[in-house]
Amino acid sequence: MSTVQLSKPTSVKPEPVYDEQIAEIVERIQQQYPREQISRAELEGRVRGFHRQFSTARIRTFVAIFVERLVRRSIEETSVGAPRATAAERGVRPSWRSRARRWVRR
Repeated sequence: MSTVQLSKPTSVKPEPVYDEQIAEIVERIQQQYPREQISRAELEGRVRGFHRQFSTARIRTFVAIFVERLVRRSIEETSVGAPRATAAERGVRPSWRSRARRWVRR
């Protein structure tokens, strides 16, 4: 009877390649949003936080793109006074609930 040896849990530490990706994302986003809107430290924290959510992803090809989109969306949603675009303006179909409500109102 053989014994199965379990590996010790390792902490998830970003590899140097991912540190470079994170720095590039921060630079690109910082160019678009002024420091008054979001500080560099807060921006880097958001990027690292969203990047950490993908730490167990098997396919890592598009992680940087996803992270950048999530960070941009989080900045735009939290900006004060910025009007929210409607679903039609964003080119998104309304959810089934809103379609159902319109149907019921008729």
